[in-house]
Amino acid sequence: MEGEYYKLISLGPPKLTKFERAAIIGVRALQLSIGAPPLIDVSNIENKDPINIAREELKRGLLPITIRRRTMGGKEQRIPIDWLLKAQKEVYGDLPELM
Repeated sequence: MEGEYYKLISLGPPKLTKFERAAIIGVRALQLSIGAPPLIDVSNIENKDPINIAREELKRGLLPITIRRRTMGGKEQRIPIDWLLKAQKEVYGDLPELM
């Protein structure tokens, strides 16, 4: 299955859109700000802002979140974040950080 993640994604682009990325980081930052434990070691992050921690967790692929994409025609696909991150790397290579 390695090297085939982009083929598993049938709805939308084979990457996280900027809107999905912003929503994930925002929700996770809110969880962190109200006391959820971080999934990474924050001792080596210089700015311990919840948004920076959430961004780093997403970048490392540690968040157990599934994206649900739907079309107007009723088609739906649930895509784990790690599929999207791996597919993005397969198709586009390493992109610069958008957020």
